[in-house]
Amino acid sequence: MPADPDLDTNECRTAIEQRDAASLADCLLAHSYVLIHLREDEPSDELGALTADLEGTPYLVAFTGQSQAAEFVELRADLFGDDEVGGFIVDGETLLDYIADGYGLLLNADLKSMCRVDAELIADILDELNLD
Repeated sequence: MPADPDLDTNECRTAIEQRDAASLADCLLAHSYVLIHLREDEPSDELGALTADLEGTPYLVAFTGQSQAAEFVELRADLFGDDEVGGFIVDGETLLDYIADGYGLLLNADLKSMCRVDAELIADILDELNLD
């Protein structure tokens, strides 16, 4: 299952601006995403994913394709140092499962195609889909 670099982030932006949870849910569920794996000190069966804090709000960081994730890693080499950076691909529903309570979603962080979905709109999407 390759990630979908053709996700129309403009369609997502419009749904975000209109606070249209149903349209945004359709947009997000129809694609797959790359999450950057965080190496944990304690090995476990769970895959941790990169998060960010913007203006005091936590966000899950996801990318619409492998090239976008690679570009981010190159831009933010200061975050990763010499460590090998891994990633994994998830479908839209799994992406929503990864978003913890109170977290938003940051698509294509630090790139021109970046979209930010606040935690309240994520909660509305989960309610819309009965996933909460």
